Formats: sequence, structure tokens, C-alpha cells
Amino acid sequence: ELRAGGAAPADSGGGELSRLTPQQLRIARRVAEGATNREVALSLSVSTRTVDYHLRNVFAILGVRSRVELVRLVEQAEKTTAHL
Repeated sequence: ELRAGGAAPADSGGGELSRLTPQQLRIARRVAEGATNREVALSLSVSTRTVDYHLRNVFAILGVRSRVELVRLVEQAEKTTAHL
């Protein structure tokens, strides 16, 4: 399975976020809201290292290279799913 290998095919629309685990999705959404890794860690009661780990995986799964790209992708996916 591609996901187990850390890679997934590009997807369009709101489907990108469906490839994330629930914890990865929570972290991605908090980052999209503008939270720092420390703020995300505090809000989810996990360590900053845990947030770093999940965020690296989120970047790889979604094929983004920066927080800005992640924010854009999350916002677009949220808009797409809101219209369904």
C-alpha cells in the first residue's frame, strides 16, 4: 500500500486530507489556523517532538514543502468539503 510506504498519489479536491490519520488531521488543521508547533503540542497535550514527527509525515503524505503550502491545501480541502 502506498500509504504504508509514506507516499500517496496526488489527489484533487477534498480527498487529500482523508489520507491523514485523525491525529495528523488535528495537527494539520491547527497549523492551518496559525498555531506554532508548541501551541499545537499544548492544545493536544503532546510533546513538540510528537507534533514535529506528525507534521513531517503530513508534509510527505500531502506532498507539501512548507507550512504555507499546508495552509493552502487545508483551506482548499475544507472549502471543497463544505460545499458537499
